[in-house]
Amino acid sequence: MAEPVAPGAVAAKAAASYRNRRSRWIASPTLAADDPVTIALHPPTERRVAADPDAAVAWVRAWRSRRGPGTVDWEERRWRSYGTQTVPVRLTLTGAEQVADAAGAAREWRTIVRRREALAAVTAGAPALPATLGRTASRWSSLAEKDFDALTAVLRWLRENPSSGLYIRQLPIPGVDTKWVTGHRGLLEELLRGMADDGGPDGYGAEGAAVGLGVRTVPRECGIAVCHPALLPGAPRIFAASLDELAALPLHPGRVLMLENKEGLYALPPLADTVAVHGGGYAVPELAALPWMREAETWYWGDLDTHGFAILDRLRAHLPAVRSLLMDADTLTRWSGLAVHEPSPAARDGLDRLTGGETAAFELVRGGGLRLEQERIPWPWVMQRLREHWHLG
Repeated sequence: MAEPVAPGAVAAKAAASYRNRRSRWIASPTLAADDPVTIALHPPTERRVAADPDAAVAWVRAWRSRRGPGTVDWEERRWRSYGTQTVPVRLTLTGAEQVADAAGAAREWRTIVRRREALAAVTAGAPALPATLGRTASRWSSLAEKDFDALTAVLRWLRENPSSGLYIRQLPIPGVDTKWVTGHRGLLEELLRGMADDGGPDGYGAEGAAVGLGVRTVPRECGIAVCHPALLPGAPRIFAASLDELAALPLHPGRVLMLENKEGLYALPPLADTVAVHGGGYAVPELAALPWMREAETWYWGDLDTHGFAILDRLRAHLPAVRSLLMDADTLTRWSGLAVHEPSPAARDGLDRLTGGETAAFELVRGGGLRLEQERIPWPWVMQRLREHWHLG
């Protein structure tokens, strides 16, 4: 038997409806104006009245004196012991404004409506925008006023300059710095997708197409060590370049060693027919597109922790033949005294490209919560094992 709903309980029930329907109301102002929310009040039964008549009387009086949004419907109840009584049976809140008011969120809803109109004004009625605004509401509605003003200013500029070709730091938008654009890039791109029409003159492309900011991004630079000078005569031993520039190099190494951390590039000695590159963590698959890497014997040496093995597994999706170096249980056991605690281990599932030996080492580091960084392994031992693996003299 449901408990009678007191007037003081309306706010929580209205708040639940407000949270569940807010996105749809933002997407459809028409729905927001008329959408009814009905709260059943569960008036007391005759048995409950008999058990505590004073409480029943107080409950009815509380509803008679209630002042708040919505309409209360009253109905007659015929009880054998108490005759005909009129009791409240339901509260109907009509539209988002009433529901928000009852939920204690009237000010928030007014802000959302104002901001929705401001964003719609930037787009001049783009058809896909309403659903996007509903989906992203929690992000733009929670912005401070100065940040929301920045959001509309950036969107307006990007709509007017869809293919500027500028770098983010070059955007000439008053009052908006580049860190703001970078920090809110995901929201900007999603809103721009919602503003895209069916391929009209604004340059954003057909509906459903991926939409960027129309700006250029400084390319990622990758560190490289040419361990055999004859492979690239006249070049520095260690330098950094973009992936496009690296792909264009006239390199033909017999062996490529990818390192998770950059320090190893500087520590490596001259090595015949070898180039070493800094993998950059989880971005390492980008290196797989380098033509001279795909032609070479490839090795990966990462930290002995769960993320090192997750990176290796990801790389193998692009370079199936890549082999690991010093990522085994023997190395971990030998130098476990140099390991530290790994605070946020990677997930165990999905690493199906690891070899049996690598999987065993992964289970050891995960089970022990360990991280053995590659730089901490004594370098003379590293070089000894490297020469053994590569049959170097």
